[in-house]
Amino acid sequence: MANLVLYFLRQPETKALLFVLFSILILPLSAFSVLFVPHFIWYFIRSSYILIGLYIAGIWFISRWIARGGQFDAFKTKNLNGKTYLITGSAGGIGKQTALELAKHGAKVVLFARPSNLQQTIVDVKKVAQDENLVSGYPLDLSDLLSIEKCVELYKKHERE
Repeated sequence: MANLVLYFLRQPETKALLFVLFSILILPLSAFSVLFVPHFIWYFIRSSYILIGLYIAGIWFISRWIARGGQFDAFKTKNLNGKTYLITGSAGGIGKQTALELAKHGAKVVLFARPSNLQQTIVDVKKVAQDENLVSGYPLDLSDLLSIEKCVELYKKHERE
């Protein structure tokens, strides 16, 4: 049970939520600091809509920064020469970004995407690849079993080593 709680506390979304809840509590609790802050400064802070807006904007910015989480930076230190990666859904989104990063670091990248998007994706990945010969692509529509079978046959035919 403790491991489960610790797992959720380490998540960026949980950290951001706790930060927002904590920051909401700070504003009312800061009223107790009147004893330590001169009255005219406290009056200015409490009556200024600009400072309240800055407070809210700061809370929003910091919570978004925390929720963004870390980035996977193992690619920066790894040499991927001689490794082959097969990427489905490589025409956009996470698949395309993964293909671009792998190609930058010298990996052989085999792209699988819908025929309508495949050629442009291959061109984009070849632009950033260390070696253009390490990038290849095959048309694949995962919603069509015949397309999957044809794609596998094409892959076996062209990628035999």
